[in-house]
This record gives sequence, structure tokens and C-alpha cells, in this order.
Amino acid sequence: MPPNPDPRPIALFDSGEGGLTVLKHAWDLFPGENYLYAADSIHFPYGTKSLNQVRDFLWAFLDFFMTKNVKAIVVACNTATAAGLPLAQNRVPVPIIGVIEPGSRDALRYTKTDVIGVLSTEATYRSGIYPRVLQSYRPTVKVVSVPCSVLVTMAESGQTQGPEVAAHIRQCATPMLEYNADVVLLGCTHFPHMQRLFSTIIGGSVHIVDPGLATARFLPQACGPLNSHGRGHIEFFTTGDPQKAVRVARLLWSNFGGVPHALEWQHHQLVEIKRSHPV
Repeated sequence: MPPNPDPRPIALFDSGEGGLTVLKHAWDLFPGENYLYAADSIHFPYGTKSLNQVRDFLWAFLDFFMTKNVKAIVVACNTATAAGLPLAQNRVPVPIIGVIEPGSRDALRYTKTDVIGVLSTEATYRSGIYPRVLQSYRPTVKVVSVPCSVLVTMAESGQTQGPEVAAHIRQCATPMLEYNADVVLLGCTHFPHMQRLFSTIIGGSVHIVDPGLATARFLPQACGPLNSHGRGHIEFFTTGDPQKAVRVARLLWSNFGGVPHALEWQHHQLVEIKRSHPV
């Protein structure tokens, strides 16, 4: 434990429940920290929207987090990272971390064939950000990108198992395996909710990369020493129904203990609605 821990919370942001995969890794590694998690559930999914729209949503969440005196912000959403991470890093006076760079570095570390598959949302796929980042580190790498938005919607409803999910995983992964990818990068934070099924269907000689783990491991480099002992707390904010959001969160993370709060969009800004939401 650091001698003088900074008690300010770490904020995480996503369009919905996907970023919980990042938060869970952070909580496992640094359980003594306090966290704010915000889901823009009313605008879910981001993957079907323009990057300009997503960027506007991101700016509002950055402004909201600054009212909460956070010490760092994790953009726990690949689409939002693609839409505006470099601009976001110049917008607020605290460290801002995305999930694309850490995940890409992990994928390059594991590949032996230099063929990497990337599953993502449609918007992340259209942005081309993963091929750009991966090839900026290693120009020889071949990137096989496949959008798989149906899995995002399934995970957001808490559906992470069963034959229907398995069929979509097979369908989305087939093009990458046909190109002999030896690494599959889960380029949407919703996908690691299904990691056990991914491992069963396409595991073995194929390494599956969860960018959320790489991002959580990077936090001390951005924030300084973090508490790996004790127990902090999690505040869960959503622009949707807080009770429903936390119920789904507990389907995805069985012992999730976040306290639910409501956010409302008012004139392109986020306002916290002060009322009790027992779950």
C-alpha cells in the first residue's frame, strides 16, 4: 500500500455494461481504491453511431467526472477511445487511459505468426484504429478485423452463454481463423464477458487478449501507486434505469457491489438525479 494513498476515485466510462470487464480487473488488482463507473445506457450501443456523436457523449462524461474530483479516467469503451482519446487527454487535467493501446501491446507480445484478429463494434471497425495502432508498433503485422455487433447487444442484456451466443462467436471468429490468426483481440469491452465461451470455441493454439486486463495493469503508471489491499467502494452511474443496470451488472459479475445512481441528459450535459435506488 502506498504510504500516502490518494483517496480520490478512479472513473470508468462506457456506453453500457461492457466496461465492467475493465473495472473487475482493476478491482481485483487494486481493491483498496474507490471507483466511479458510468454507463450511457440511454445511448447504447455506441458502435452503431458516428464517431462525432460518440465524441460529444464522451465530452459530457469527462465534465461530469471532473465534478466528482476523480484522479484518473479510464475510457473503458473501444468506440469512445477511437472517437476521441487524444483530444480527451488534452481536455481535462487528470490522466485519461484508453483500452486500445494496452490491448494492442498485449496482442503483439503474444503473436508468433504476426497475424492478429480483432473483433469489434461496427464503429471501431470503420475507424481503422486497431490496424493503425498495431502496425505503428510492428509494420509487418497482418490485422484481420471483423465487426461483431450482435455480441455487444447480447452481453448488454446479460446473455453470455448458450448455443445462440456460441453460434455468433463461431461466425465472427471464422474469418480470422481462416487467415491463421494466432491471437484474437477482443476489441470491445463487452466481449470479455463471454471469454469462457471464446476460449472453449476458438482457444487452444489461439491466444485471446482481453484489453481490460492490460488496461488495469497500466493504471499505476498513469496514476501512481494504488491500493492493492483493503476495500474501497464502487459508485455506479447510468443514464438508463439504475435498478435494471445493476441487475444486469450482477448477471455479468456475480458479486458486483456497486451503488446505483441516476444520470439525466439536460441540454447536452449530465446531471445526477438525487434519489434512492434500492436494488
